[in-house]
Amino acid sequence: MYKAIMIVITSGLVLNSLAYAQPETIKSVSVAGITYPGTITDEQWGIFTGNVAAQAAPPIALKMMIRGEAGSEESMIQALRRGRLQLAAPSLAGATSMVPELAVLQLPFLFDSPAQMDWVYENALPKELLKLFADRGLVFLHWIDSGWLGFYGPTSFANPADVAGIRLRTAPTDAARLTAELLNADVIYVPYPEIIPALQTGLIDGGMTSDYGFVTGGMASEVKVFTLTRHSYDTGMMLANAEWYDGLGQTNKALFLEAYGDTKVFRTKSRRYTAQALRDLPQTAGTQVIELTAAQRDRWVEVTRPTHKTLLHRLGTQAQDLYKVIEDAKARFSYNASTPNEVRTDR
Repeated sequence: MYKAIMIVITSGLVLNSLAYAQPETIKSVSVAGITYPGTITDEQWGIFTGNVAAQAAPPIALKMMIRGEAGSEESMIQALRRGRLQLAAPSLAGATSMVPELAVLQLPFLFDSPAQMDWVYENALPKELLKLFADRGLVFLHWIDSGWLGFYGPTSFANPADVAGIRLRTAPTDAARLTAELLNADVIYVPYPEIIPALQTGLIDGGMTSDYGFVTGGMASEVKVFTLTRHSYDTGMMLANAEWYDGLGQTNKALFLEAYGDTKVFRTKSRRYTAQALRDLPQTAGTQVIELTAAQRDRWVEVTRPTHKTLLHRLGTQAQDLYKVIEDAKARFSYNASTPNEVRTDR
């Protein structure tokens, strides 16, 4: 869940030896996203605005549009590509509307452990995303952590067979839809802001979302159980319109890579926040949180594995190339994990 921001940039022109600044025409620069008040993502945007205010050269005045004023993530990304926005912070699921190949990252049980996933996201994927987004006139700047996916609904889904027949809301990605279809759910898409009304009216029985999205998005008050399958990970990202970003000076280019703060620190903070919120849910909302046992996870892996082959066949060469990059990176992670620091070769 992320904010939307509008940024106005002014620059000065030094005249003669008097160093008199003649302002250029003011340019409005908009940044879009969706977030909820009182969350740690909301707090992180405060760090972003503070860093921009303190470090931008030429100075940048920020006008915060913090509650999704730019519309849905799909609309946001289209506007970013067309230059109506200059920065946007969509979720990974939202970004697949522009780059369908990113659905590969949401294949169920793609990674063997959180540590492996973090390593691949940090070391292998940024370069690949730079290439994928460049073809769409966008620049990938960095990740914004979100959380592990799970299923919310009227009952436990620790057994994947129990998803059959459920009116299930999924994100608009091929990986999510394929997973739900494989489980024989009745797949229904509603935009994220409409999930609560859809639950209240019975249009949907439940859905798939990240643990962070579940504890901040208000769904817990409408369902009885959240099954934390951790079958894939949803992360946000900061994207820039390439034409705008390329026109920035070096100082502000570097600034927008780091203004959000240390993303590793935020990831740790986000996961701790979410873990505590999940522990509190039985008391705060009366919602039961189910963690899979090792045997249950193995069953989920077995049942959902066919989605990998189906998705790669559907999306074609670029998706297959991205999948290979991930598999190669996982192998490098395993090597690094078993090799003493002093002889590692891929730093």
